[in-house]
Formats: sequence, C-alpha cells, structure tokens
Amino acid sequence: ISLVSVVVITFYLLLDKEKFENLATSFFVGQQDKIRRLIDRVEEKLGYWLRGQLVLSLAVGTMIYIGLTLLGIDYALPLAIIAGLLEVVPVIGPLISAIPGILVALTISPVMGAMVTGLYLLVQQVESHVMVPQIMKRAVGLNPILVILAVSVGSKLLGIGGALLAVPIAVVIQVVLEEILSGPSAKALEIKD
Repeated sequence: ISLVSVVVITFYLLLDKEKFENLATSFFVGQQDKIRRLIDRVEEKLGYWLRGQLVLSLAVGTMIYIGLTLLGIDYALPLAIIAGLLEVVPVIGPLISAIPGILVALTISPVMGAMVTGLYLLVQQVESHVMVPQIMKRAVGLNPILVILAVSVGSKLLGIGGALLAVPIAVVIQVVLEEILSGPSAKALEIKD
C-alpha cells in the first residue's frame, strides 16, 4: 500500500468518522464504550504526534536558517523553509533538502559547499538521534529507543512510507496494549499475585 493511498484512505475515514467509529464498535458487542474511549485515546496521541512533527519541522528549519545565515549563504530563509517542510519525510527528506543549499554554497566556493554539507549533516544527526526521540517521548510518551527502533524497522520493511508511519503505528500499538494490560484480566492477575 503506498503512502498516497494511506493519505487518501485517512482523508475519507475522517470524512465519515462517526460511521467508522460505529462500524468499529459494532464488532465488540457490550464493549462499545470501551472501544470509543480507545479510539479517542488513539486520536489524542496521534494529535500529539502531529504536533511533535510540527515542532521538529520548525526546529530543523530554524537550525538550518541560523547555520546558513552564519555562513553567509544567500537565500537562507527559503532554504530553511524547504528543510523544515521536508523534515516530515523520513530518511530522504533531509537529504533532498540539503541539495539546494549545497548547490547555492558551491556557487561561492567548494570550501563553502563542504561547510554547508557539514551543516546539513550535523543538523540531520542532531535531529534523528536527539530531537526525534526526545520530542516524540514528550509528545506521545514513547521511549526514545522505541522511536528509533520503530523508524528503523519501518524504513527497512516499507521504505519511506514505513518510516513515516512507524511512530504513529507504534503509538496505536502502545495505546491498545495499555488498554489491554489495564483491563479486567490484568486486574485479575494482580489479585492472584
């Protein structure tokens, strides 16, 4: 299933949200309220994830803007906006966003091209190893190691689309597991211990 298909399906699910919820809860006779609460928790966590993505985009764009401005590169603002927008595309987004900045720097000198390449690499390393895990931990409550593992596994299994959907899928799994583990069977196990 392609990333475009996921976006289109999500769009139509959002249009018929109430029908989708009714359909989903109809499979769980007697537990409709519990399933509605679960769906609400998933929606809330995914909203936090989206806000986290926006924070990441803003942070990366700001770091690139400051770095390019300090290096004296023309068009620092549009290049930073490109970097911020492409931040949402895992793995290749930062690489694609670096190309225009490096090309502009190469018009000045090869040394400047190397310095701008270093800037983009540094920002990408800070983003992927420090910012993503910490921001996602605060936004959705996922352990930073799980965030890194989810993105790595998602990208290996499904490429860019898998990397993009890895954290939201991990969030859904986390919410469902929390609900299952906090249910009546978990309480029965606690009593037996």
